[in-house]
Amino acid sequence: MKIQNYPIAKILLPYVIGIVIAYYGDFSDEICRGIGVAMAVVFLLICVLTFVKSYRWRLVQTVAMTTAFVLAGIFLTNTRFHPTLSEERFESNADWVVRVASEPTPREKSVKVEAEVLQDVDSKTVKGKVLLYLQPSEEAEALRYGDLLFVHTNLSRILPPCNPDAFDNQRYMQRRGIYYTGFVREEAWERFGSAPANRLKWVAQKARNRLTDIYITAGMSGDELDILKAILLGDDDTLDPELKASYASAGVSHILCVSGMHVGVIFMIINFLLKPLDLFRTSRIFKTILVMLVIWLYAHITGLAPSVTRSATMFTFVAVGQSLRRHTNVFHSLFASMFILLVLNPLLLFEVGFQLSYLAVAGIVLFQPKLSALYNCRTRIGKYFWELLTVSIAAQLGTSPISIYYFAQFPNYFMLSNLSVIALSFLVIVTGVALLPISLIPLITKYLSWILTWEIRIMNRIIVFIEQLPHSVTENIDYHIVQVILLYGVISCFCVLLYRWSRKVFWSTGVLLTLFFVFFVVKKEIWNHETEFMTYHIRKCSAVSFHCCGQTVLFSDSIQDESDKRYQYNIRTHARKHHLSGPIVPIDTAAFDTPFLCKRGNFIRFCDKTYYLLTHKQKLLDNGTEKTLSVDCLLLRQNPRQPPDEVMSVLPFKEVVADGSNTPFYIERWRDFCAEKGIPFTYTGDRKL
Repeated sequence: MKIQNYPIAKILLPYVIGIVIAYYGDFSDEICRGIGVAMAVVFLLICVLTFVKSYRWRLVQTVAMTTAFVLAGIFLTNTRFHPTLSEERFESNADWVVRVASEPTPREKSVKVEAEVLQDVDSKTVKGKVLLYLQPSEEAEALRYGDLLFVHTNLSRILPPCNPDAFDNQRYMQRRGIYYTGFVREEAWERFGSAPANRLKWVAQKARNRLTDIYITAGMSGDELDILKAILLGDDDTLDPELKASYASAGVSHILCVSGMHVGVIFMIINFLLKPLDLFRTSRIFKTILVMLVIWLYAHITGLAPSVTRSATMFTFVAVGQSLRRHTNVFHSLFASMFILLVLNPLLLFEVGFQLSYLAVAGIVLFQPKLSALYNCRTRIGKYFWELLTVSIAAQLGTSPISIYYFAQFPNYFMLSNLSVIALSFLVIVTGVALLPISLIPLITKYLSWILTWEIRIMNRIIVFIEQLPHSVTENIDYHIVQVILLYGVISCFCVLLYRWSRKVFWSTGVLLTLFFVFFVVKKEIWNHETEFMTYHIRKCSAVSFHCCGQTVLFSDSIQDESDKRYQYNIRTHARKHHLSGPIVPIDTAAFDTPFLCKRGNFIRFCDKTYYLLTHKQKLLDNGTEKTLSVDCLLLRQNPRQPPDEVMSVLPFKEVVADGSNTPFYIERWRDFCAEKGIPFTYTGDRKL
């Protein structure tokens, strides 16, 4: 594949570079406006150069085109990522008129609603999306897209994480245009009408709810209904987390996301039903329009996820190609759909689903034909399973490096799970689609619903069985982004070697693999010779870790093992990325000794420094002797009641750290005291905005 043969790729690459620069850069509004002017000037220059026929200006045209699309990527990304919001109005008012922007998501202690703010208390127009958490109630769960609400709540900015390497919800929500959040009590909101901003989206939501009602009426319920909604309708909000984790461990979590296979089945069914329209040119055009309408209607019903949008765009090109009786190049469709989606929303580039979707298709297109040609199966069934196996391997080649980088695990039995589950999921899709028109015939609906239920049950049991096999998942894999790039370099070289042998490419593969492992060894060796003291911020919980030369001890008052949800959310990623592994010890343990750490009561000696754990139960008393004992760091937990000056007089300290188990009153008391005395004070809940 030569990039010269794909003009769209020539503008896609600089445009993507511009998106990345804008996402990780910090551009002010003035600079962004300047970039917009520069972009317009360069595009005008390109228009002028198109009338120049001399080859001497070809290089200038190429440079101008590249520069223009880099600037376009920066400008469009910065405009979307840093919208103009009236911060004073958002942070000072408490009464709002909002419009529900998506279907509510029931949670354990709230109902999550994305909303678009329309007006404030002074009836002034305010633009911006917010994330509201409504107190659970039947009325809150009954809200639908487009509903208008009066809301009383104090909005606050979504903050970055307190703990290192934790999930950055602020960045994630900013990519969706959401900067503020607020909790709304049951009596603090009222619905007064409905006015959907996007009528097509409103129709799609109504259609999704109607289709869900049809499945419920047909007899679907429980996990089977949740799986069906995820596979066919793209709605996985009610899916059991343990079942979702089982699918991820088996390497088939993509089954639960509407993707190319689902859109392909819809395309195949519609294309088959409308085949008689292929006889005449006019009827072929009518058929193409119908196929495109059905595909994009289905894409809207499933929520226009990146994988669905990509698939719908590609099948649109396929349908047009069929109408014109022309062959459609997959890479043309791939590049064109990516460019269109990124122009509409540049921030899609940083969505995991978007990346995995395109990398999976690229892997299949590049590797599957060559892998399939390695073995010629003579039987139809054998050939089907061999094709399925090669598709699975090709998709894994495309997605494994980035998937491991994000999720830190690799499903060892992905080939087994794909061979068994993909065929079943295809049956589930076909049966689920067939159930919709047949639902008008009650007798047949009953039996078809029973068949669909057992198809999903068998699929779930296979998934659980594979997950429970020994060593089904390799976990806690830590790759740096540089290693991901090196791995994709190796995969690219392997792809070249599949199509054409080259000694230079072969040796390049060896060099890239060597650099990959050297980077891994060097990184681990560096951490094995470093020391780290870390106090994690966990609400109503204390967790303190000490790391030295490859050994780690975590002290906690309530976290007992790594399966604890608080550990998983706040500590696990940091521990994995920095190779921190060791025992979890109760923080009240009277004595604990390791070669690098010694704990006696509330005193901890670590790397020539002394730490003291001060809690609300303790009261340090002056024994009247000469003060010879002091500590380097005082760790405050569970609201120490003794006044700071009394503690200072008994146990002099050089630094104070307060964790998330303390309440604001005690934190501020110690903060003010330390500021007065010039002593460094750190509260783990303080975040950098």
